[in-house]
Amino acid sequence: MKKNIFIKGLGALLIAGGISSCSSDYLSTKPETDIPTEDVTTDVNSMKSATLGLIGTMYRQYSGLYDYRWFNGEPWISMYYGEVPGSDYICYFWINSHRSVVNWESMSDFNTWATDIGWAYCYGIVGMANTLIAGTDNEDAMKDASMQFYRAQCLTMRAHAYTRLLQIYGPRWADSNNGQKLCLPLRVTPADTNTDAPCPLSSMGAVLDQIYADLDEAISLYQSCGVSRTTYQEPDLDVARGLYARAALLKNDYQTAQKMAHDARQGYPLMSNEEYLSGFADANGEWMWASQDSPAGIYYASFGATYACNGAYPTLWGSIGAGAIDIKLYNQMDRRDIRRQLYFTPDKGGMFAGKADFWNSANIVSGSLSVNKGVLTRPLQDFCTKMYNQIGAAQGWNLPYTNPSTGTVNGIVAQFGAQFKFWGKDNYSSSMFPYMRGAEMMLIEAEAAYRNGDEGTALAIINQINGTRVEKYKESTASGEELLDLIKFTRRVELWGEGFCWFDLKRWGDPLVREAWVEGDTDSGNWDAAMAFEYTPESHNGWRVVIPNTELRYNKAINLTDLDYATE
Repeated sequence: MKKNIFIKGLGALLIAGGISSCSSDYLSTKPETDIPTEDVTTDVNSMKSATLGLIGTMYRQYSGLYDYRWFNGEPWISMYYGEVPGSDYICYFWINSHRSVVNWESMSDFNTWATDIGWAYCYGIVGMANTLIAGTDNEDAMKDASMQFYRAQCLTMRAHAYTRLLQIYGPRWADSNNGQKLCLPLRVTPADTNTDAPCPLSSMGAVLDQIYADLDEAISLYQSCGVSRTTYQEPDLDVARGLYARAALLKNDYQTAQKMAHDARQGYPLMSNEEYLSGFADANGEWMWASQDSPAGIYYASFGATYACNGAYPTLWGSIGAGAIDIKLYNQMDRRDIRRQLYFTPDKGGMFAGKADFWNSANIVSGSLSVNKGVLTRPLQDFCTKMYNQIGAAQGWNLPYTNPSTGTVNGIVAQFGAQFKFWGKDNYSSSMFPYMRGAEMMLIEAEAAYRNGDEGTALAIINQINGTRVEKYKESTASGEELLDLIKFTRRVELWGEGFCWFDLKRWGDPLVREAWVEGDTDSGNWDAAMAFEYTPESHNGWRVVIPNTELRYNKAINLTDLDYATE
């Protein structure tokens, strides 16, 4: 009985305390009871439940954070930090509600939830993982194969959390003085996270060393235990290798990145074009790691409720949209690329509209750049019907960008470039969100191979991806910088909307460019002018979100001068 109480306390843990508190409440993994750690970490069933509780924090309804645009864990982190501040994904949902997120103002604000949530979420995972890892750090526990497997999963989760922290709050490796730059508190024991004891900043190199060490041990345990996962939600050997590849990219450790990405993707073949065009609502053979798809416990906080083209909020509310592709990125795609089919763009206007109509204010709603106006209303309605018949009808899913009470697109926001990549499957818009795909590993391997001077491998991988996605594709013979640009471009279009854009541009040190929509100029972009800008790699502390005051108020071991934040 005591063990069950412990499990419920750990599995139901909320990290919301870190948002409103000026102590380290959000770091604590201590349950409401006083059951010692040994009670859960010496019993296999209890350890299983506790580990699944830890994994479950990646996708759940956090009631304490529900007002913060339906925070639900990993999908929210992926979209808010990985896509919304980027250049390729235009989201009126965020432009309309929190413009400071889209225009980067919040990135330098020590007192905003926008800087708090990523910190609290990641250290919440770290804190829970620390408790379970410490509890299995003994010879008796490691005699059991299942205990080895659950320990490996906890190590993998901690490595994932620290990788996320580096992506959001850490510097680029090129700016880190070969890893010596201080960036994050490194908490690896329950004592680090269960108390308010000061925890000083560690260097980027030290954090990466810990990630490597965790994944080395996890990989060894996965290989020796012989236990397999049962759901896509759980990390396993291949996920650990994939996370290793991601972390190695952050370190410019391209030899490791190439090998780990190559090994991780074996058994996860590139999805077919039919699968790519099927709604990204269910996992297929290429998906390596993903959220659950059932509405149990998540409901309208699901990823699809907000971000699916037929999501509950884009259709029932009609005022937020479900995201759109940057037209400049779209126009770089080969006209025979099947990925182009998933966006409402000027080439989809048909007999009712021409290209110029998309740059005419008679047909575009100011601010949202919705195409639900004037002569574009009918083409949008027809395109929604076409995509529904192609993707959603056979499954009985809801219509995209369509008011269920009227059966029309009237009053619904569908932005210039509106996406039809992500769909929801029921009234809650439930769907699976991909945390990791084989295609990502192919792209990491290609990029790392290029950096390692292995252009032949890099080119072969890129030709395989684009040869699948582009009809009558003529294989590229690119080399040098042209090949690197092709790798980057292929990554941007293949993984569009999956949480990578801003992280990639940061890691590459490439400027972020958004071009404004200009009346009558068909060569202009499709961003609202207020959100259109160019940020260089030096902007906003080198693209570092500041450490929130919820940490700084109680952790007096942190000296802001060590972080050399700009006084912008």
